[in-house]
Parts: sequence; structure tokens; C-alpha cells
Amino acid sequence: MLSSRRVSIGVEPLPPIPDADVFVNGDMIREGADFAILPILYTYESEISDKVLECGHFVPENLTIKSSESSYCLLGKTSPWVDNIPSSEALVAKEMEYAGYTGLKSVVAPEIGKDIASYGRQLYKMLANESGPDVLVRIRSGSENAWHNWNRVRMMCNHSVRLQVLLELDSDAHMTTGMQQWIAEPVRVVVLPADMFVPNASCYPVLLRAQQALVKKWMDHDVAFAVQQSQNSEFTHGDLIRYLRHMVESLPERDSACLATEEYRDVLQSPLQPLMDHLESVTYETFEQDEPKYAHYEEAMKRAITEVAARKSAIVLMVVGAGRGPLVSRALHAARRAGQSVRVFALEKNPSALVELHRKNATLWLGAVTIVHADMRQWQPAERADILVSELLGSFGDNELSPECLDGAIEHLAASDCICIPRRYTAYVAPLSSALLFCRAREYSGKHHLETPYVVNIHKANVLADALPVWTFSHESPVAPTRLPWSANAHNDRSSSIEFSASCASMVHGLAGYFDAELYPGVELSICPATHTVDMHSWFPMYFPIQRPLMAEAAETKINVHMWRRSAGARTWYEWCVDVGGDSSGIHNINGHEFWIGQ
Repeated sequence: MLSSRRVSIGVEPLPPIPDADVFVNGDMIREGADFAILPILYTYESEISDKVLECGHFVPENLTIKSSESSYCLLGKTSPWVDNIPSSEALVAKEMEYAGYTGLKSVVAPEIGKDIASYGRQLYKMLANESGPDVLVRIRSGSENAWHNWNRVRMMCNHSVRLQVLLELDSDAHMTTGMQQWIAEPVRVVVLPADMFVPNASCYPVLLRAQQALVKKWMDHDVAFAVQQSQNSEFTHGDLIRYLRHMVESLPERDSACLATEEYRDVLQSPLQPLMDHLESVTYETFEQDEPKYAHYEEAMKRAITEVAARKSAIVLMVVGAGRGPLVSRALHAARRAGQSVRVFALEKNPSALVELHRKNATLWLGAVTIVHADMRQWQPAERADILVSELLGSFGDNELSPECLDGAIEHLAASDCICIPRRYTAYVAPLSSALLFCRAREYSGKHHLETPYVVNIHKANVLADALPVWTFSHESPVAPTRLPWSANAHNDRSSSIEFSASCASMVHGLAGYFDAELYPGVELSICPATHTVDMHSWFPMYFPIQRPLMAEAAETKINVHMWRRSAGARTWYEWCVDVGGDSSGIHNINGHEFWIGQ
């Protein structure tokens, strides 16, 4: 099946281009390009620049982009900069003003020069007009200190969301840890030089395998491509564009799990608060579509039923927090697969979801289920559960208060030899670089939004090290918790300090959070990148932002992460701190002053 993806492909022709409108309506359309990267000025000769500054405006013969007619499909290149020369600064200011007038959405700045401070200052001036065009900094991927130089000017411009990257690949560029870092940066356009392409047996242009893999990787990250003209190239722009279109069409069609989650890529979502808030039907419906998750739960229940059946004939299974009943259906099916008779209880505190449970019990389960409207922490039944099943896990494992919920459930519902599903779960973190996620969290206008964790389908990011465990909660031997006089929930507090080594030079923008869970021995679920359960999409990772990005100067730089899980009264929260070298983010969300989970 052909790919349905849409990738924008443009051209960067060799100068001079006398008239942008003529080029767009002629060569660009003829070659099948979507956009063009063209200089704003026809020539940059100093006497013309002087005349422009003397009279205070451009004249048509000075310009390549002469009108707003084609601005919708153009990126305008500014003139070369001469550091600390007032006339050069004035000319760039005129170009920015003219770009805004013609409706250009973006302009391309030249490569970063030796005087990085002056270059950064000029960029910041270009960004001063908040309604002006975005500015793309031209970066050659193979140039010395390319990422460090970009990072320096980015920091000088206060991480402006309007400052982006036009990344020009070298002809032999391939996927490396350094290239992975560029995926975490605000790259808007990837430029492919003509000499990156080689002729195949039929003399058509192709990319070598390593370059194909790199370009396909970028095609999955919402960037535009531009092919660059070369005087020595044996291929036309049209040849190269047709080959890239063929590459797009030959990409494998996204599977159902990918399509279900794609619209949430890099979208910040507040974590659910299921104890404080009743979930809506559409939320339950979304979770119920995750076939792999429920298949694993069913297998765990079947094994647990078989184990209990070896020691007793009357088996009681309770689904606590039953929602609309997907685990109840799976429990009944697991009992049939195990060949055992099981009494199934479904506990749910959401009165609206209870309607659906009663409907299914009448039409689907044929009265086989005992439905109870109760909070699992408070209900006290006449008989206790041999198997206690819950799906209270969040993106960080315990962030929807599974430990607190199961404390009460185990105390009031579980038999002494009860099997809990899940039996244990572990939270993981990893240092994360993502300019996009950091800027989106900061855009919520207020520092406190950088002290709030989010659920995110992380995509345009670089996870800088393998995720490591933070803490674990276990229900393998269910016993009622010991409540301390000063804190009824102190036994669920946790803390951890973990050291990572950065995979490459990078900016640390926060932490990625994951979890894995053992439902029953040999049956596990995971959202950790290295062990992710195939096709499971119920949980996106957590993102713990930090207020100020921290610099990892080089590969193997030590990154130390400190995390705490704390509670007081009916509130539970996380605190976190990141140290890189001698720098520290400071402790975030101290005493839960910005984010907490209600019990």
C-alpha cells in the first residue's frame, strides 16, 4: 500500500535569480517543487547596499522577491553579514522589514560566523518584532562545533520559539548520536546537496543506503526538504524531487497503533486524576481500544485462576476500578480458558460508568457478574478476593495513586493468600533533550508550568541515556499497610538519586518518565523504550520539565537526577532536580506547591 504521508519538498537554486515570481511560475512548478529558497536581494554588491541605505528603501532592480504574489511558497535569504558593521546591520533590518511587508513567513540567516556574540545579537534584533517572520539559522551538519555554535546563539536569544534551523546535510551524512540531537532541535528545513545523490544502473538519482535511512528518519519528523542545485551535478532539480517523492510513497503505511497516537505527538496533556475526577465515557473508550494491554491482562488472569484452582474450588475474582468493564469481560474469558468456575465482582465508584456495567451484565455477561457501586478503599464484603485485578497504572506507574488505592483494597478485600494483578510496577526516568517540549511548557505563561509533569507522546526529542529505575511498588505478598502516627501514607513515599552519562553534547530540557509492570510471573507490560510492549498505546511517557535548560558539554557528561514521591493529607506529589556538571536546575514542585494528585 502506498504511503499517505505528505512531505513538502522545495528547491534552492543557484543565484542569480532575477525575479522570484517568474521562477515560481516557471522552473519551480515545472520541477514539481512545493517551495523555493531565494535571496531577498538580487545582488549583494556593496555599492547597491550603500544606495539602498542612502535612499532608505529598495528599488525593484535590487530585488529578487519583488512582490507578495509568491510569498506563500518562498523562504527569503538575507544578505551576508559583516560582523559589527553598522551598514550591514542596517541592511538586514531593511530586509526583515521588507520580508514582513511581502508576507514572507520565514527568512534564512547565513551561517554562524566567527564572532558568535555579534551574530547572536543580530539574530535577537531580527526577532525583536514579535509579528515578524521566523528566522532560520543555516547550519551545515558537518561543520566544526555546529551544534555548540547553534546552542550558543539559541541561548543568547532566550530560546525563542521563532528561532529555528535550516540544516544542510553533508553528502556523506548518516544517522549518529550527534544527528539524533538535531532531531531534538527546532529543525524546519533539511537541505540535501546535489552531490549526496548518485546515479543508479539506469542513471537515475538515488541515495546510498546510509543516506536513505537518514532521510527516512527525517521524513518522520515533520520537516520540509530542499534540494540544492550544484553546477557540477548531472541531475536536474526535477530528477531529485521525483526521487524524493518516490521515497515518500514507498514508506511503509503506518500501523493502527501509530495512527491512533500520531495526532498526540509532542502534545502536552495534564495527567489524569481518576480519584478526584470521574472519567468520561470517551476516555474509557480510548483505553479499551488497546488490544495488547488487555490480552496481557487476560493471560495473567488465566494463570492466576489456574494457580488458585490448584488449592481451592470456589474462586473469587474482584476487578476494582472496573470502568466500563473491559477487564471484567477478559476475566470471564480467562476463566473459560482455564476451565474453572469463578465468581466475578466488578467495583466502580463512577456512577455514570455503573450504567454501562449494568447494561453489559444484562446483555453480554448474562448476570454472571456481581456489580458493586463502591470505593475499593472502603467497601467491606462478606467474602474476600482470591484474585484482585486493577488497571490503576499511570504513565509513571504510580502517578494515578495505584499504591494508595490498593492499600485500602488489600486491607478490606483481599484474602491472606490473594494474588494481585499487577503484582509489582517500577517507575523509570531518563534525561531528555527537546526544544519543542520545553518551549511548549514555557508557553503556558508562568514558571509554574515548568514545575508540572505532563503526559506526552514524545517524538521530536533525544533521550540522552537509557532509562533507569527510580522506585518500585510491590503487591506480591498482600498485607495491610502499617500506618504511622504522623503520616498515614508515609510507607508510599519514595526517593531516589540516579547518575546518567549523556550520549552526546546536548541541552537537558527535563526528564522522560516511563514504567514497567509485572502482572503475573512471566506476563509483563512496559512503556520503556528498550522493552516497550509491542503495539500497546494506552500510556504515553511522562515529561518532567525543568525551568532552565542545562548544558551537557560533551558525550559522557554526568547527569544526576534526584526524585522524591511525597504525600501529606489527601495529596501526593513528585519533586525533581537535575544536576549537570556544576550546574543545577534546583528542586521543582517543592511540597507539591504547583502540582499534586488528589486522593
